Amino acid sequence: MRDDDDQPWRPAAPARASAVWEGAPARSDGGPRAVDVDDAGDLAPAAPDPAVSTAGPLRPPGRASSALTGVARAAAARWRRLAPTRRVAGLLGATALVAALVAVGGVAAGPEYAPVARASFEVDDLRTAPTATAWSTDLRSALAPGAEADCVGFDGSTRLGDDDVLVTTSAQGYVPDSGCEDAPGRLARLDARTGEVLWVADVAEAVGIDAIGLQASVDPATGDALVAVQSIVGSGLARIDTETGEVREVLRGPPDDGATDPVDESDGSDGAEGSDGAEGSDGADGSDGSATGGTADGSDPGYDPEGSGPSTGTGTGTGSSSGTVLQVEGLSTTAVVVSEQPVERFSDGGAAVSQGGRSLYRLYRADDLSAPTWTGNAGAGLSVRLVGDLLVIDVGDEPLVVDARDGAVEPLPGGLRNVESWAASLDGVVLSGRAGGEPTMVSLDSDGALRWSARLPSTSYPSVTDSCISVTVPGGEVTCLDPRTGDELWSRTLQAPGRGGDDGDDGPGSGEAEQVQAYFGTATDDVLAAVVDADEQGDPSGLDRGKEVHALAALSGDERWVTELPVASYVIATSRTTGYAATFFPSGRDTPTLIAFDLSDGRALWTIELSSGSFTSAFWGPTLVRVDPDGVVHGLTTGVELAG
Repeated sequence: MRDDDDQPWRPAAPARASAVWEGAPARSDGGPRAVDVDDAGDLAPAAPDPAVSTAGPLRPPGRASSALTGVARAAAARWRRLAPTRRVAGLLGATALVAALVAVGGVAAGPEYAPVARASFEVDDLRTAPTATAWSTDLRSALAPGAEADCVGFDGSTRLGDDDVLVTTSAQGYVPDSGCEDAPGRLARLDARTGEVLWVADVAEAVGIDAIGLQASVDPATGDALVAVQSIVGSGLARIDTETGEVREVLRGPPDDGATDPVDESDGSDGAEGSDGAEGSDGADGSDGSATGGTADGSDPGYDPEGSGPSTGTGTGTGSSSGTVLQVEGLSTTAVVVSEQPVERFSDGGAAVSQGGRSLYRLYRADDLSAPTWTGNAGAGLSVRLVGDLLVIDVGDEPLVVDARDGAVEPLPGGLRNVESWAASLDGVVLSGRAGGEPTMVSLDSDGALRWSARLPSTSYPSVTDSCISVTVPGGEVTCLDPRTGDELWSRTLQAPGRGGDDGDDGPGSGEAEQVQAYFGTATDDVLAAVVDADEQGDPSGLDRGKEVHALAALSGDERWVTELPVASYVIATSRTTGYAATFFPSGRDTPTLIAFDLSDGRALWTIELSSGSFTSAFWGPTLVRVDPDGVVHGLTTGVELAG
């Protein structure tokens, strides 16, 4: 047939064989059977070797084998009739087909990973130990020039966008005559991909207090950062433009800084506003109406609703008089709550030395620190929980919910009489505590309205994602609630790691777990629950691998993988295929380590030592970092670049 022949190919009918099948034995040496080449170049079976035993009948091949043989012979015949150019094209096509089949087969048989549920928490996927340094930056020179290396620490856990972070400073060993009294309170924006410091702001100087530490959050609406400055006694607050580092507004403290007007110390009998814009009490509840007073017998008079209206003050900041200090009590991305307390309540070292009396609480929106949306007098040491725009305060046996946007105050729905844990959920908040003496969880939407209320098996600190609210019970039980309805999605009991029997073989423990921990803040939506062998909880070093972390699918509870970790370790981050756990040793006698494991089967990948200095987040944005004791931070990488 010609190469350009458009007619369909019709192979000649094969000659009829004299026998349906005739077998030939294999070589006794195990080598390939000899073949002869006939005159036409075809392969022909070799004559039987008389030295080879043929004892025992040979079985004919099955139907499938016969069919495949026929196909192979027909294909070989067609191949011989093709022109050389078409043979080359056929080889190329066959190669591509084989490559495609290998690729498809590899994907189908490869490891399975859960999808990334929260990209904002995703970190670099380091499949091998990071052996290269992508960049190095001397933060001590940039943020704390002149400070002793042992006097200042750095942390970059507040993320900005995909790559940048806010780096805060903290004082180490801040005690009188330690040499660290002048540790800075500075904030910097750093590109975690390159190590470039984009700007530095001296927040402590702007607020006017000596800082021992900073806490930052970022308002998603404006992009501004709220930065709380903590001193030995008292706090301050600044709102900062994260694009430029400019300080936009401040709330000042502690005493004698002259930054603000004094707290209203009048008896409040006429309900008039104080000079700082906060409404005074009318004294109807038996209190003296002051911000810091109490009842005649010194007991806590509870919340004063008459002192809790939105303030009409218009000053540039509110803070403390010469007799009070300002304390930042709660900080979210969209709001902040502060209190003003008598300075006599605190020792020079910052410890509370007296209880009772009252404090003035103020609630501000993150985008406006000039005037609070709500103020209220309440007992000193009041428990406050701020999540988003919702402030939950415990007063008496009926907690209240305050909306930071308009200052509206309502009783906490759902029947809770105390609040033991809280977390953001679906633009609202979930809180757990007790209602009617029973462990209960309630879910509120962004306006503070009740979504649902559910009984819990026991008091629990929940781990919350958009797919599952996981609660744990001593004994190893993990239960998942639907965040939208509160209905139970699944429940399962995890076994403690340990010895499997009297023979001493390692294996699953026969007893239930003594401790279960649920992790959050990772990119995966799986429930990561850890069970700890009771025999290992007392390990002083925490290095023994007596903890097993189980990854449970959020919607079904099916176990994806399990990995064994040291007792003193916690899962801190995940990427697409790799999970990371860090060990922490408060005593400082041991060097913290980072352990990487595969998210498809839990197998360990690598382990490295972290910074030997003060604790800092292992990941700054997506980048794994190491902070040297001298304040130089290094961005770590594997040194392997993936083709893009």
